[in-house]
Parts: sequence; structure tokens; C-alpha cells
Amino acid sequence: MTVYYELPPFRPPTEAYSLLIRATRNCSWNRCEFCSMYKGSRLELRAVEEVKQDIITAKMIADEIMEWAWKIGYGDRVGMVARANGILWLNDGLVKNVFIGDSNSVIMKTEDFAQIISFLYQTFPHLERVTSYARAKTLVKKRPDELRTLREAGLSRLHVGLETGDDELLEYVKKGATAEEMIIGGRKAIAAGFELSEYVMPGLGGKERWEQHAGETARVLNEINPHFIRLRTLGLAPNTPLYEKNRQGEFTLQSLEGLLIEVRTLIQNLEVTSQLVASDFASNFYLPQVDGKLPDDKGRMLRALDNALEKAQSRARA
Repeated sequence: MTVYYELPPFRPPTEAYSLLIRATRNCSWNRCEFCSMYKGSRLELRAVEEVKQDIITAKMIADEIMEWAWKIGYGDRVGMVARANGILWLNDGLVKNVFIGDSNSVIMKTEDFAQIISFLYQTFPHLERVTSYARAKTLVKKRPDELRTLREAGLSRLHVGLETGDDELLEYVKKGATAEEMIIGGRKAIAAGFELSEYVMPGLGGKERWEQHAGETARVLNEINPHFIRLRTLGLAPNTPLYEKNRQGEFTLQSLEGLLIEVRTLIQNLEVTSQLVASDFASNFYLPQVDGKLPDDKGRMLRALDNALEKAQSRARA
């Protein structure tokens, strides 16, 4: 028997081997000028029972894979059989990580979202981590007791797109939140007990605003002190307003050398105890050996950036 269920179309890189469950469809904001995801679609909140049925279906798939593995003599290698069949989230017969999409499922009624999370743990009792995207603005609006309810239900990590801490740039790209709201939302998430992963976008300020982008982003991150800071360098998709601004000469893409200087400025100004991650996005190809724990690895990170910058400048002179 082959069964299917609805999958979220996007996930963080760290959730590549997680079971993906779709609680909402599309984005509750959907106006960011650099983003091409979910365009032309409106937010939809899925019914709790519909999502639960998807979770049951995922359990049926897991059971089917395990039964097949035993039948062919690979009962001690269920994970290998699962991967051979395109199921990356079944680790030796156990589901340990789940990502809940789409872009801001925390916007659901708290009791509904908590039901879904609790049902995941009932269905997969060996779960270790359940994560979701969240908008800072939504976290600001949620009461502290609502966030604690979600944490106590088992939601363990939130992925938030900060992108920049510069208010002028946040308005320019129509992010829909201020730097102060980013700080408040991030702090509320941490206070409720969540692991917090904040995403920063090198290049978002272009050549025109890079310095204030780097400096103000460091300031906001210092105020939040998230568990993770993840870099994802701007890539302009043709169907975005920022792409058109670039084409018309209003926005100038940052050079490779400029990106290295920008990231160096950001890291130099960080005063956090966060894990900084750059290696899990292909667009960060120019950032060698930048991953590490702050402040412990700051010196190594800066030296790596200095070496990369020297090589980039040498190539430019050649």
C-alpha cells in the first residue's frame, strides 16, 4: 500500500532529515520584496483533524517501511531501507525530528497548534525535536502564557527571519516588523523556553546600505542573544520587487569583496553566546570556516574572513 500526505514546500536546511508536516499553507505576510516564496497564494489554516490525519498517514508509511525491511531481511537496517525509498526522516525505525510548516504556523490558535504538537508526540513517542518557522510580529502578539503552552506541548525550536536589524532597510524591503519588534519577539521566544534560530541576510543592504545593515543587525542580535545565528546570503529571484529595483538601478548588488567586509563587520560587532552557522546555505559559498561558537571562535572566524578577503582582492587585481 502506498499512501501520501501534504508536505510543506519549504524547510530550513537543518530539517533535511526531519519529518515534514504542514499545519498552515503559505505565508501570513507575503510582502517581503526579496522573497519569491508563496507568491500569489494566501494564508490558509488547516483544520486540526486534517493535520492529525497527515500525521497518522506518516505513521502508516513508517510502519510500512519497517514491515518491508523485516520482510527482505534488513530489519536491523530500517534507516537504510527508508532512505533507499526516499524516506529520510525514519532513523532506524524511529522518528526523532519534525518540522511543522509553512512559514508562520505559530499564527494558528494556540490551542489548535498545541493539539497538533501533542499528537505528534503521542504518535511518535521517540521525538526529540519539533520545530517551526515564526514571524517576530506574531511572537510579539502572542501572550507569554500562549508561548509557554506551545513549548510545554513540545515545540522546541523556532526559526525566525530577522534578515536585518536596520529599521530603514526593514521598511525598504517591506519586512513588516521593526527592529524593536524583532528584539521583543526574540526575547519572548527565549523566555518561553524555545531554542531560537535567527536568520540574517548578507547583501540585503546592497552597496548602498551595507554598513548600517551590518552594524544594526549586530546590535539587534546582541539584544536578543539567540541560540543560533544563521547566514543566508541574498539571492535575487526574477519575480521579486527587489530584483526589479536592481534592474532599474535603484538597488546595487553587493560585490564578493563587499560581502566579506560586511560579514566581517557583523561578526566583529557581535557580543553574543550564539552558534553562528553559514555552511548550510549554498549561497554562502564564499564564507570558509566561519561556522563556530561565539565569542570563543570569533578570532578564528575573523582570520578566515581576512584570508578570504585577501584572496578576493588578489583575484580582482589580477
